[in-house]
Amino acid sequence: MNKIAKFFRDFGLTSFLAVVGITLTIFSVFAFKGVDHIKNFIKTEATVSDVILYEDAHYDEASDNYVDATYKVYVKYYVDEVEHENEYGIFSGYKVGDKLTICYNPDDPDEIAQPNGIAVPIIILVIGISALVGCVVTAVFAVKKRKKLIEQEKEFENGKQNV
Repeated sequence: MNKIAKFFRDFGLTSFLAVVGITLTIFSVFAFKGVDHIKNFIKTEATVSDVILYEDAHYDEASDNYVDATYKVYVKYYVDEVEHENEYGIFSGYKVGDKLTICYNPDDPDEIAQPNGIAVPIIILVIGISALVGCVVTAVFAVKKRKKLIEQEKEFENGKQNV
C-alpha cells in the first residue's frame, strides 16, 4: 500500500472532520457579523409591491430535482410616514400584497435586511466545533490504530523473513 493510501486509510475521517469544522467555524464568524450588522435595525411591516421573474422553474438533472421559479421581490414600507420601496431579495412563494416583517437601518431607511436571529450562527458554530472535537478524537484513535498496524506489518515482515 502506498503512503497516500495509508494516510487516507488512517486519517481520512480526521481530515474530513478538520475541513468541515474549520469551514463551518469560519462561516459562523461571518454569520455572526451579519447578525451584528443588523442588530440596531428596526423591524417594521412591509407589503410586497412587485415580484419579477428571476429564473423560470426547471428540472435540474444534476440534482435530479424540480426547481421552483424564483422572483425578485420588492417591498413597500413606511418610515416616519415616508414611503420606501426596495428590493427585498430573490425568493419563491411571495405574491403582491403579502405582508412580511423586514428590518431597516435607522440611519439609512433604504437599507433593509431580513430579520434573523442569532440561533443560526450559534448552530453553525456548534456544529463546526463539534466537527473539530470529532477531528481530535478520531486523530487520537487513528494514531493508536496506525501504531498497531505498523507493529503488525513488522511482525508479518519478520515472520516472512524467518520462513
